Amino acid sequence: MAYSGGRDSTVLLHALAGLGSRYRVRALHVNHGLQPEADGWAQLCQQTCEEYGIQLTVLKATVDTAGGKGLEAAAREARYSVIRSALEAGEVVLTAHHQRDQLETFLLQALRGGGVRGLAAMPASGSPHDFPQLRPMLTLGADLIAGYAAAHGLRWVEDPSNADISIDRNYLRHKVLPNLYDKWPEADQALSRSARLCAEAAGLLDELAQQDCAGMLTGHKVSLPALNQLTPPRQRNALRFALRQAGLPMPSEQQLRTGLAGLLGERGDSQPELAYPGARIRRYREHLWIYSEQDAPAPEAGNDCYRLRSGETLELGTVRGRLRLVEEEGAGVAFRHVQEPLEVRFRAGGERLRPAPGGRTRDLKKLLQESDIVPWMRGNIPLVYSGSQLLFVGDRWLNSDLGAAPGEAGVRLEWQDYSPLS
Repeated sequence: MAYSGGRDSTVLLHALAGLGSRYRVRALHVNHGLQPEADGWAQLCQQTCEEYGIQLTVLKATVDTAGGKGLEAAAREARYSVIRSALEAGEVVLTAHHQRDQLETFLLQALRGGGVRGLAAMPASGSPHDFPQLRPMLTLGADLIAGYAAAHGLRWVEDPSNADISIDRNYLRHKVLPNLYDKWPEADQALSRSARLCAEAAGLLDELAQQDCAGMLTGHKVSLPALNQLTPPRQRNALRFALRQAGLPMPSEQQLRTGLAGLLGERGDSQPELAYPGARIRRYREHLWIYSEQDAPAPEAGNDCYRLRSGETLELGTVRGRLRLVEEEGAGVAFRHVQEPLEVRFRAGGERLRPAPGGRTRDLKKLLQESDIVPWMRGNIPLVYSGSQLLFVGDRWLNSDLGAAPGEAGVRLEWQDYSPLS
């Protein structure tokens, strides 16, 4: 379980200890190093776990607020990252979120303009951080948890940052909720029910998106003719589903509305793009192409040049992938034409080769166009040279004038893990 040392996680730890040996339980405490008392909290957690007979692992987290992330979001990201790396096979993480946490999350999402997926707040189970997680206390009220802690004389730590009302959740907790409870004492239960209903609605939207995307979504490529058959709300729902399937962040509602209108409304020969933090969506002919921000190819690759030898692997990054020369009899380019080390370059213009024996020499520019390769990858296809001779164009074409004859020693190019070409 995730054990912060606070009251709620101490209650969960105590309850788990009461299960005895029926389950293997261990605790993970994350020391963010953000408070002077952080090391002392870790020591108290260690003492408590020893008292309960539960193994404790203390994890150090480095909180990075670069890139505009707030401290709370950065700490949460760092916390889940170290927890994820510390998990053993088959383990499930239990956290002590309760009904009031659910209410706070619901209200924060509503104030940020969240849709039903955001308003669903926190599920009782799932894998929102790429590891299985359970929230067994999610239906319990804060007063019940406080009563349990008092009845069992539990000790816990008090994080002074919880009183910092510059943090949205703390402002809500200290400034808004007391007045809310004065008027609506049952707000926890009511808004938890609303969150469950929103979760149901989000599930139904996913089912609709799965139906709409069947036959429309291939990998990270979306068919425009199929998308155009849907109403605008279903188009947005389907595209959100496609982004989630690719593990990418969501655009804001305004970004999606404006960006999708541009992607669908441009002329067929244009290449519009929706770009927002974390993702890129591009249009080419009859498809939308979805990329993570770091994997989105630049239209032009530049004048990079690399060396490549037989048996070695050349790493070219997430867009260009990796290259490897493999010696194979009767395959690829005849070894007698290979002068190592070979050079790996990228398009500069004017490249020509004969792709088929007996065929005519072709301009590489024309070959790329005729093969329907997306424009932004044409400048990222590795061109492998021996001296001034072009041997390979990625794994698509080789210079047939230099091909290995049957039984002759040859060299074949393996190209892997590159961004899709078509």
